[in-house]
Amino acid sequence: MIIDLIADKFPGHDTAGKVGKINKKAGDPIKTVDTIFTIESGKGSIKYQSRCDGVLTELYISEGDTIKKGQVIGKAEGDAPKQASGQEPQKASYSFGIARPAQKPYEVDVAVVGGGPGGYVSAIRAAQNGKKVLLVEENRLGGTCLNHGCIPTKAILSSVDALEKIRNAESFGLEVKGIEASLKKIMQRKSGVVDTLVSGIEHLMDFNGIEVINGRAVVKDKKTLAVQNKSVDALIKFDKLIIAAGSKSISLPIEGADSDDILTSQELLSLTEVPASLTIIGGGVIGMEFAFIYSALGSKVNVVEFFPQILNNMDADVADTVRESAGQRGIKLYEGAKAQSMRTASDGTKIVEISKNNETGYIVSEKVAVAVGRRANLDSLDLDMLGVELNEKCNGIMVDEHMVTSNPDVYAIGDITNKIQLAHVASHQGIVASDNICGKDRRMFYEQVPGAIFTKPEIGHTGINEKDAKRQGIGYLVGKFPLMANGKAQAMGETDGFVKLLASMETRKIIGGTIVGVHATDMLSTISNVIASGMTMDDASHIIYAHPTTAESIHEALLVLDGRGIHFA
Repeated sequence: MIIDLIADKFPGHDTAGKVGKINKKAGDPIKTVDTIFTIESGKGSIKYQSRCDGVLTELYISEGDTIKKGQVIGKAEGDAPKQASGQEPQKASYSFGIARPAQKPYEVDVAVVGGGPGGYVSAIRAAQNGKKVLLVEENRLGGTCLNHGCIPTKAILSSVDALEKIRNAESFGLEVKGIEASLKKIMQRKSGVVDTLVSGIEHLMDFNGIEVINGRAVVKDKKTLAVQNKSVDALIKFDKLIIAAGSKSISLPIEGADSDDILTSQELLSLTEVPASLTIIGGGVIGMEFAFIYSALGSKVNVVEFFPQILNNMDADVADTVRESAGQRGIKLYEGAKAQSMRTASDGTKIVEISKNNETGYIVSEKVAVAVGRRANLDSLDLDMLGVELNEKCNGIMVDEHMVTSNPDVYAIGDITNKIQLAHVASHQGIVASDNICGKDRRMFYEQVPGAIFTKPEIGHTGINEKDAKRQGIGYLVGKFPLMANGKAQAMGETDGFVKLLASMETRKIIGGTIVGVHATDMLSTISNVIASGMTMDDASHIIYAHPTTAESIHEALLVLDGRGIHFA
């Protein structure tokens, strides 16, 4: 018997609460009165206990999530629910397969599967274009980016930035004593930020007249989806379908990597206690961002990176700046090293075996996290039944420049296409897909996708870098200006980093830019606009920048391109 698990009781008769420690995961056997997770609120905490014997088949929540009374938080398969001894009857806590509501038919112009930054944006654009739209989301609107990625990471980083500023207060002539960081409170703030933004998306769905059904979409045929939840048994007929089912974290194919206590980025966003030491496998964007976060919070952090340098797609001078900053913070980097296995010692600590230069070494730490990338959720729908083919590498759905799949009535956007796994790329793909559905000729181009990395210091990049130019055989000029020569950066005490611009030697047009330093990710759009407009370095250098600002460094880099720098010899 399939049983819906419903949050029905909260501390002190509250109607909402936070998910505390989760004790069970999907696939675990459960018995009556086993604690699946705890629910916390300002009035205390209670245990959410199983009232049946069986298997926990699905769990839709993560530690730190906000849940509401009546919300379906998972599914179980087993015997009929039992009333635990001493408990009040809680008949509303479960619903059964035999008591499903009558099937409700829907006929829509556009069905969207996935409510992440690609899915919800495509739904809004289709609705703006006059289409009747229905969106299916298995968990929460906002997808991985909003709930378990970009936004919660940046919320925590904001807390960490405040902490580091206070710690460095003396350099600004301030005396501050007794600083103490509470990871639990930082995580609570993070969850509040996420909840606010999720509520905003829910409002946008209502405002644009978009029907949203919570549940897992199942393909019935090339024109039909089905979704079941506690209140709706939906059969959805669509004219066009947009697949925006996202991606999930990659696990390593090595001994111990599948252990329950190996963390992913999602678990790193849910810890309530700072580990004394943390080893992160993967020195890319996600790994390095978390390295700086947990180092600032007090962890002794190690990073193991398979490639010769951290942030391997970046130019060497970018990696050098971040490497130096990491070293100053005590973050130990193992570049060009391969993780061979992960084992647990008798005292519970983790031992990571690595190989580097044909030599074997061992790293011991309290916790281990894996951040080696993400893979497309290709098993989220029956693609064969939809007539949707994969790309040549079979690691993403094949799409053309209009985001159309091999089935002309089906579009795919975001991480599931495995083009560029960035939220803003997914959102733009969603706009392109919806506009094409509505008869507009929109095409997707990837030459000028900006990237933002929130290490210390920040990194922003757009266009091509020196590695790209050399690989493509492009003749280029370089203009590089250090932030230590910028007045605003000096005043802020944030002088690490630089602005670097590339111009075509043939056309003198700006073709790429990288900013490393304070406000780098915010300043990047200026360079993106210069590149998109097709400006030459000569034209761009005549734009006046306000003083004193860190953005003046862009102007200085433009002048250096032609050997006419003012504030840098």
